[in-house]
Amino acid sequence: MTDYLFPYTKLSPPQLGSSLVERRRLQTALLNAIPRHKLTLIAAPAGSGKTILASTLMDGDWLAAWLTLDATDDDLPAFLTLLVGALGERLQNGGQAIMNFLQTVPGAHEKGAQIATILINHLLPIENPPLVLILDDYHTLENKAVHEFVSYLLDYLPQELRIVITARHDPLLPLARLRARGELAEIRLSQLRFNEEETAEFFNQRHLLGLTAGEVALLQRHTEGWVAGLQLLGTVLASFTDNDHRAAYISHLGPTNLSIFDLLAQEVLSLQPADVQKFLLQTSVLLELTPENCQIVTQNSVARKLLADAYRRNLFLRAVSSDSRSGPFRYHDLFRDFLQQKLQEENPGLWRELHGRAATAAANAEQKLLHLQTAELWDEAADQLEAMGQRDSIGRIYRRIVVDSILALPGEVVEKRPWLQLYVAQYYSFLGQIEAAAPWLAQALIGFQEQGDEVGELEILTARAMTDALETDEIVSAFRSKIATSGHLLRPDHWMVYHAAEQWHALANHDWATLTEHLQTEIQFALESNDPGAMTWAMLSIGPEMLFNDAGIELPEQFSLRCQEVAGDDDWLLRISSLKTLASIRYYQGRVEEAQRLIDEARRLLDEIGGRLVWVDDHISWLILALALTRRSYHAFDGYYASQVERWQTQDTAYGYMPGFLYLRGRSLWLRDRVDEAAAILSQLKNLQGPGPYGNEDKERIQLLAGLIAMSRGSDDEAEEHFRQALRLHQKARHTLLLSHPGLALVTHYVRRKRWREAMVELQLVINELKTRGLPGVILQEGESIVPVLQYTLQQNIEEEMLRPLLEILQPDAAPQPVPLPDSDQYLTARENEVLQLLATGATNKEIAAELFITERTVKSHVTRILAKLEATTRTEAVTKAGRLGLI
Repeated sequence: MTDYLFPYTKLSPPQLGSSLVERRRLQTALLNAIPRHKLTLIAAPAGSGKTILASTLMDGDWLAAWLTLDATDDDLPAFLTLLVGALGERLQNGGQAIMNFLQTVPGAHEKGAQIATILINHLLPIENPPLVLILDDYHTLENKAVHEFVSYLLDYLPQELRIVITARHDPLLPLARLRARGELAEIRLSQLRFNEEETAEFFNQRHLLGLTAGEVALLQRHTEGWVAGLQLLGTVLASFTDNDHRAAYISHLGPTNLSIFDLLAQEVLSLQPADVQKFLLQTSVLLELTPENCQIVTQNSVARKLLADAYRRNLFLRAVSSDSRSGPFRYHDLFRDFLQQKLQEENPGLWRELHGRAATAAANAEQKLLHLQTAELWDEAADQLEAMGQRDSIGRIYRRIVVDSILALPGEVVEKRPWLQLYVAQYYSFLGQIEAAAPWLAQALIGFQEQGDEVGELEILTARAMTDALETDEIVSAFRSKIATSGHLLRPDHWMVYHAAEQWHALANHDWATLTEHLQTEIQFALESNDPGAMTWAMLSIGPEMLFNDAGIELPEQFSLRCQEVAGDDDWLLRISSLKTLASIRYYQGRVEEAQRLIDEARRLLDEIGGRLVWVDDHISWLILALALTRRSYHAFDGYYASQVERWQTQDTAYGYMPGFLYLRGRSLWLRDRVDEAAAILSQLKNLQGPGPYGNEDKERIQLLAGLIAMSRGSDDEAEEHFRQALRLHQKARHTLLLSHPGLALVTHYVRRKRWREAMVELQLVINELKTRGLPGVILQEGESIVPVLQYTLQQNIEEEMLRPLLEILQPDAAPQPVPLPDSDQYLTARENEVLQLLATGATNKEIAAELFITERTVKSHVTRILAKLEATTRTEAVTKAGRLGLI
């Protein structure tokens, strides 16, 4: 997955030529800096010898990885793909965890910190000396996400890895922080300049010019030791056959710097034979030169000989590989820029024509695209972008460079290319920007329909089904039509998406038989495939609403457990989605401790990948809030709600869940007798309600919350009418059990009014329904308000087997309960609290085990968790903190 996005030569430094001056003082400084600093920055203008100095690391005793960067790498997926290619042997499984993250996690383009963590955690053990990662020409990168990735990597860089960066200017990295911590070594222009001794060696030992000490001193002053200037002068001075003429030239030479580089370069160029000059100008369009692509660009049969001559003449060509006969070679950036500028100014038509030729010989798709764009061959560039987009879509590595290139095409070209429009839509969808994707999908659909491209229409349907939960009628109708006329065109992934679309459409229409049919088909398909990809998609498409299907929870439960078995450490989406589904099942089964453990793990993994996982975030949020209400952890509820509300209000995919979250917020306030605040939430809920497939569900929540408020205000008849209306709406929308059962609200109302007989009749109806489904935990969503109901029911010896465990969870005094930690989302389990109380008495593990009838090993595990939750390192510290918090 890593080698097709870049030429292998990007992982090789330039070869050190025979004219190189060995700069021991700089090499010693570099070697001494690396072990003691996270980052060694070699920063100076072009032509200062940065790359040559860094490349000396590749020939020493260091274990080094090299990356040559350019504008095609200015995108986090492209940069990381190149990085994995360089570090592959030093990463577990060749860095596949990073590639999996890029390919599967929505918004991966913006999650540099998470990917840096993965890289650090997957580095294989390395003995001294450390692995040195060299990022050459880092200044070519401007993407914020790339800088954030490298910054985070530097902050947490392990001892086994060190980074060297060469750049023309300071990169957008936390240099001040690294400098203050002593973690940054810097090599600047003043150090890179040749001193007089090195200048003498360069001219007299490497170029054999025999200059006098005075001439060397004069050239040293004029160039100020600037490497590129010295190289140019060396070529010019070597052309003199008369020492007197050469001495006169030196004496009349003015200061040499970047501003007159072009004048010296022109002089060097003019010294070459005409055929070499022409060759240099024409091949300057190439990023890398080989005999083959030089011949294609120049259309000269002796291009191989001319390339060898140019290298022999030291015309600023560097060999990229150890084979200096056939290359590839690269021009020095300054010389290449000079040649290109001259060519463009003298013959702009030839400039474009040469790029057109170069496109046919490009080493990879990215280089070919750049040549086509420069040649203004827009149709050919569009063809190339379609191929790149298709490749990226299959590999699920959506790159900004492709989108930017599409947007840079003339508008009339893009208008005729629905596949390009689809790629832009897929890119925005993968980032979670659904609204930005919508117009591109609509435009692409029109194009595919006009062209009669049924495969394209299927791709549009698939993309819409995965992102648009509000237009299920149209999407499912279109899918059914395609299946009837072109079913043979559907790939397995199309069928998976179709079955998921049918489920959500059936849910919107309260068609539980159809939902059950397609749910079973989708799960069976995924199980039979045993493919983690298919299982991930099926798992992602199953919301907790689906647990109320006609066939019950057995199949979703088995599927969730199977997904947990299949998921590898790097299958984040499969692990998270199966964890949250299984947590929901356990909660509804009344297994609260297990549900809490599972959802905590899902939340941890979600945080690990940076959150924003379409729909799954919302399902996790619902269960976290429901568990908080069940446990009376109102502080935890408020804190989590506050942390998520902005996302719910702004994230496209979360907006549909906002009424449910508002209802939970209103209910939490009502449970605390904050009725006026709950009424304010009710107003928000009413204002939020709009047309859509889930309007009845929103109406039911409004009726429920209005009934609770009326009940607290003593408006009994009004409250009962609201609850009755909610019950009528619930007859079809059974999945609203996610938030509450209207029958339980009515039961609570009757009990508060001492209408026991009516309460028991309604309660029995609810119990019968929940027993049929095997989901007694629905009652737990009522929180402490249902406790009096359960107490009375158990006194009457009604459904004790089902209700007793629920009361023990909901009633603090009925059994040991979890203990929330003040000002924290953490809590101690009932058993951990018991262990803590015994710790406070000074009891040993053995004594605690005897007291609680558990093993010493179990005691040790409890103590470890207590220390972690209290952020303590010793038992004494834990007991002290617990005392301050009022826990003992």
